[in-house]
Formats: sequence, structure tokens, C-alpha cells
Amino acid sequence: MTSMKRSNSDKNTNLNLHLPPKKAAINVANKTVPSKKIFYSIVHTIPGRIRFRIPLLARDTEYANQLKLAIESDPRVTNVRINPKAASIVINYKLGVISDNQIREHLVNLIQTAQDVVVPKEVMAKSIIEAILDALINLIDSTRKINQARNVIVYRRVRIDILERILSTSRSIIKRLKSATMFILPNKRWRLRGNSEINSQPLKLKSASEPELV
Repeated sequence: MTSMKRSNSDKNTNLNLHLPPKKAAINVANKTVPSKKIFYSIVHTIPGRIRFRIPLLARDTEYANQLKLAIESDPRVTNVRINPKAASIVINYKLGVISDNQIREHLVNLIQTAQDVVVPKEVMAKSIIEAILDALINLIDSTRKINQARNVIVYRRVRIDILERILSTSRSIIKRLKSATMFILPNKRWRLRGNSEINSQPLKLKSASEPELV
């Protein structure tokens, strides 16, 4: 009887030894790495406005952009301003929609989860036009340098010809147009195609009564 028990235990041991190592590897791979805790403090708060100090904002531009876009996607938020040098973020929100405690709790939750949230990729109308005008100015500057070098080679001196006058005038016009455009255009954001299905749903407000998901 004892020999039979031993033989059964030996079989079980042998089976365990011959289990493929892939199963253990899969279990390790499926374990999610917990996000690092974001340290913050509330510097100032009044109804409709709150200011946080978050040291990570001063050294992580990607996190700052994620947090800003995540907070701006909330319809209750009216304005968001980040100061990386001061490592602070100021948030203005609508009054009377939810209580100050609820919005504060919601913002704290976003501070902790913004690094894991897939935020919509958006571009501003101002940034697009500014990039185009900057590219034109750089093109004009490069053409002027080539033309000046040609004049030095041909005429042995720096010579202001018709092309130089045209390029200089064009550059001045584009710079003025850029300043006027940046002043007139609103801060409108455009969602890039391909993210509309994923990011079309607004961020859900987590109330104090709801349990946290693990």
C-alpha cells in the first residue's frame, strides 16, 4: 500500500517537472505593472477654480500634455493652464453642475490616471497655420542666403537686387500675417481621424460612492 502511494506521488512529481515553462511565462506576462503614484498638492482653491502643484509637470512634457488634454476633454472644465517652471496647473470649471468636492476628487483621479489614459490626438488650427507660415519664412530665408551667396560670387560684393527686395518684402508680409492670424484665430482643436471611435466618449466622473476598480 505504501509503495502504491509513493508511486503515485512520484508520478505527480514527474508530471509537474515536465510541465512546459510557457504557462509560467504567460502568467508573468499577464501581470500588469502598477502605475507610479503621482505626487501633488493643492496650492489654492476657490469655487470654480483650483490650482495643483505637481512636481512631475516640470520634468515630463508628455505627462503634462496627457493631463492637459484629459482635463480639457471634460465638459465641466472651462480652462486649463499649465506652468512647467512652477510645476503647477490651474483649472477653471463650471459652478453649480457638481459640488466642489466632487470636481476636486475627479481632478485628483485624473492626475493619477492621466499617464495611462489614451487621450485624443488633436491639433489646433493655430498650430497648423503657424507651422505653414514658419515653413514659408524658412524657405524665404534659405532662398535669400543662396541669392546673397550668388551675388558675392558674381559681383564680388553683397548686392541688393530685385530678387532680394521681393524676398525681403514677402518675409515681412508673412510675419505680419502670422501675427494677425495668431491673434484672430480661436483656440479650436481638431480631432484626427482614426481616433473618433476610441475617444468619442467623454471621461466619466467618478463619484465618492462608487468603488474603485482594481
